[in-house]
Amino acid sequence: MNNESNTRKCERFVSWWIKWEDLNWPNADNLDRIKARADLIAKNDATAAIIFGTHFRWDWMPFFEILHDYFATVADELHQRGLKLYDHHSVNLVHRYDTRDEMRNVILHSQPHLPFSPSREAAATWEYHGSKLNSWRMFDTVTRKPLYYPQYTAEGFCHRNPEFIEAYCAYVKKLIADTGIDGLMDDDTVHYMHFRSCACPVCRAALKERTGMDLPLADDTEFWGNWENPAWKEWLALRFESCAIFQRAVRSVLPPEFPTMSCGGPSTTAYAVPKGNEALDFLQGCNLQNLELCGNLPPYKHDPVTWNNPILHHYVGASYNASAAARTGAHCVGGGYGFTEPTANIIWALNKCLGADCWFSTLKGRLGLSSADLATLPNDFDPIGRAYRFEKSHPELFDSTPIQQAGIYFSHETRDHSSYGCLHKGLPQDFAQTQSLLAEAGIACGTAIEIPMDTRDYQLLLVPGAELMTEREVQALRKFTTAGGKVLMFGPCGFPGANSPWSVRQKIGDDFWKITPETINKSPQLQQWIYEEIPSPDLSKAQWSELEPGLFYHPGRLPNDALAQSLLQLVRQYLRPLPVQLDATNGYLTSFRKEAHGYVIHLLAKEYDTDIDHHLDEIRTHRTRVNIIVKAEPIDVSRVIKIHTTLSLEVFTPFQEEGANVSRTSEDTLAISLPEKCPYVILHLHD
Repeated sequence: MNNESNTRKCERFVSWWIKWEDLNWPNADNLDRIKARADLIAKNDATAAIIFGTHFRWDWMPFFEILHDYFATVADELHQRGLKLYDHHSVNLVHRYDTRDEMRNVILHSQPHLPFSPSREAAATWEYHGSKLNSWRMFDTVTRKPLYYPQYTAEGFCHRNPEFIEAYCAYVKKLIADTGIDGLMDDDTVHYMHFRSCACPVCRAALKERTGMDLPLADDTEFWGNWENPAWKEWLALRFESCAIFQRAVRSVLPPEFPTMSCGGPSTTAYAVPKGNEALDFLQGCNLQNLELCGNLPPYKHDPVTWNNPILHHYVGASYNASAAARTGAHCVGGGYGFTEPTANIIWALNKCLGADCWFSTLKGRLGLSSADLATLPNDFDPIGRAYRFEKSHPELFDSTPIQQAGIYFSHETRDHSSYGCLHKGLPQDFAQTQSLLAEAGIACGTAIEIPMDTRDYQLLLVPGAELMTEREVQALRKFTTAGGKVLMFGPCGFPGANSPWSVRQKIGDDFWKITPETINKSPQLQQWIYEEIPSPDLSKAQWSELEPGLFYHPGRLPNDALAQSLLQLVRQYLRPLPVQLDATNGYLTSFRKEAHGYVIHLLAKEYDTDIDHHLDEIRTHRTRVNIIVKAEPIDVSRVIKIHTTLSLEVFTPFQEEGANVSRTSEDTLAISLPEKCPYVILHLHD
């Protein structure tokens, strides 16, 4: 039954790649290409396209009129087919190169950007909205000169600078008026160079106003990397705050409810603090939350150059951002890259498990192949067609809310005010390991952005690695347990009476300020502290203790096997049972969701046997980020799943020609026989 009009309208995104030939505009050939692309998007049941290309938008300032006219024509053709167009660009990065070798490297390796850039002499004269672009630049905290991004061959504008914010908002208003776009992705308002940014006059003045002190020079180790210094913690807070200031300003000039999103990296990794990356700050202006599912999906494990995180990594990494979105009423959009139907299917399925709209994109400009070789690949839209057609036919399966048996609290206090939140093997590991343990055990859990005061959402809260706790957090935990909840705390813990045996160094070495994506692997001293094993106390007699009624603590840390086993025992003892029980789901991640008339359960395979197009891979002139995956078959997954329910059951296997067989083995138990090598299953239960 197709009841799409009765449910929330999910968007199904694809990328509208701009290529060099498209900028020969206007001409009849390009208009024909626009129409043909729009027809392909409509044929594959996408609902919206997102601009990709001309990404460092300020480098294209002399050509805004041409570019906007092209966008307007694309938007008009899509609108005629009932489709939408979003623009996607970097708000603040600009390519700058000093040598021909740098120029050639950028042009060859950053094709997705279309990295066209002015000379430095020309850039110095450029003005917009009454100020020079060069006056907006970030400054290096070490050299106190304009900051350079070697990984992008670029400079960047400070997203706290009020003149830049005003100019960008003026550009956004012009962009929407000129083009008729339906949504916006304003990208890159984070500190990609980590603690090297930003020492511009605006940021220095903000610190001066907040603390009364000037930003110290890089050799001042009493400030840089010293979490015992309140001024350092204020500096970190200012860097997070800049994103929120920027996003609120952009929202103020947009039409009501205009769809907007920005960066989507996880806020729970060790890079969150150096980058100033926090989903809740983006969501002060954005009403969509991006989930960046970067690299090969599923992974291809035989290439050390490309990005190959496992499915579970993305599943866990999206949890925090999804919870942040739910807290603000935003919806999630997950972007993933692929070239063939096998990869498109898994990218879409992962997004559906996460409750997100899917943004499927190719990334052909990163492949280092000739135009003739690229022409042998599928077009940008056909690979996702099967998944999008299924979604359009079954909207009732995707308008749902998550069911959570337990919450995992992420300690902002520890992340923001302790070095433990900035170390790979500190709080980020504690949180990720806890998420992974429960997910692999088939336990439906979500991130708790705040400590709940009651048990409406769940009656069990896990608190890993909360080295620091405020009095407000302590009282919130007590209110939760008074309401009948149970709390399991472990690892470093700031709760009164825990007497945590862990001691984490809060003052880092002299080279702390050098931490950037480019230097992190080149300094033995940096390697020593950022990836170091945190010295463990004697835990030979460690055990669970009940500090207060309903509040349990264990000093151990995951992935210790003994702690994992005892933690799972307690979790199963105290968690709220699911309304439907599943057995024998080996090899699958499960996502439980509630819809208007019943329940939807998604099962996605965790591990895959993948293969690539070896011929094209061998002739690539450079290899980064992704491969051309042509095979993605699940491994070690159950063929028979049991479900305990008296409700009616429908089973969907969107990517298999052969369907599932269902038989009742008892009054309340059904056995589901799945087709061979089934990567994704949807169970719909209703009265």
